[in-house]
Amino acid sequence: MINQYYKNFKVRDYMDNEALNNQLSNNMIDCSLGTNPFLEDDIIKKYILESNCEINKYPIIEYESLKDELLKFWEKYSNCDLNKKNISFGSGVMGILRNISEFLIQEGTMILGCAPQFPRVISEVELKKGIYEYYSLEEKNNYKFVVSDFMDKICSKYDIIHIENPNNPTGQIININDIEKIVIEASKYDIIVIVDEAYGDYMPVDNSSISLVKKYKNIVVLRSASKFYGLPNHRVGYLFADEEFIKIYNEIAIPFAFSDLSACIFKNILKNYKKLEYTKSKVVEVNKKIYKELDKSNYLYTSIETPIFTIKSNKYENLSKELMNNGIIAENCDNFINLNGNYARIRITKDYEKLIKVLKQLL
Repeated sequence: MINQYYKNFKVRDYMDNEALNNQLSNNMIDCSLGTNPFLEDDIIKKYILESNCEINKYPIIEYESLKDELLKFWEKYSNCDLNKKNISFGSGVMGILRNISEFLIQEGTMILGCAPQFPRVISEVELKKGIYEYYSLEEKNNYKFVVSDFMDKICSKYDIIHIENPNNPTGQIININDIEKIVIEASKYDIIVIVDEAYGDYMPVDNSSISLVKKYKNIVVLRSASKFYGLPNHRVGYLFADEEFIKIYNEIAIPFAFSDLSACIFKNILKNYKKLEYTKSKVVEVNKKIYKELDKSNYLYTSIETPIFTIKSNKYENLSKELMNNGIIAENCDNFINLNGNYARIRITKDYEKLIKVLKQLL
């Protein structure tokens, strides 16, 4: 028989069926799931056509080739002294989290998070019967991350710390110096620090925690090709960590997490990274226009470089529903700890003028 616990288990998610169904409508503007809104489709199509992998084979060769390209990229942009033994793959960040939870989390394992944060992280802890506790981003600080307050929470009872940089759903970027302080403090108690950088490609490259991997054995950095590189369908995720951690990860991870075609496309994009950088300046440009039109009291502390931010209004019990009624699909914040239906997470869009119009009308 199925264990009653798992029979009653329910994943924490912020996309309901109505929102998913509305994504199929041509009349709706999608400001929900995290993708790069300014990346031209032709760029990705070009790299698909240029891919020369053999799809009737397992993707071992392309994986090794992609590792080489990732190492070249990080050596070039952040002077990271890494090698292939520091890197592995998964089916997106979610697939990596599932793999990691298999050997790091068991019943009673204590995890310190940061609320609000990506709710599926909490689901993974609950699935393995771990115990999730959190540092609260305070409303009085407009939900800004305060590193000294977070560090006050770190103690010997925790086994894992999980933080996102940039934070999801606020979009705020945590300075690399603050991340390093957390890693150093956590190392005193043999705590592993997982830094989820799913939106990390929007940060300055030198703010990535990948630069800390060779300095500290207790940090694991997760990255995705979905949010910035325009490959959400390809489920390419990668992580950097200490060699011993990667060795164990490889033993338990599901092999061949994505196809050799996906690996080849991502490899080609990395080689031509400069051609994607224009999207970063476009994100900043659009965010400036949005923030100029909104009252600061209507959005949580965020960073102008990231394509996501969270808005709030006490006028509506379900703000995402009101947005949907006005043609905007946003993420419902009901499942984010510390937030509720008064909040909605927005991902900026090419149709930002309509987005601004709707936000001004509702807020």
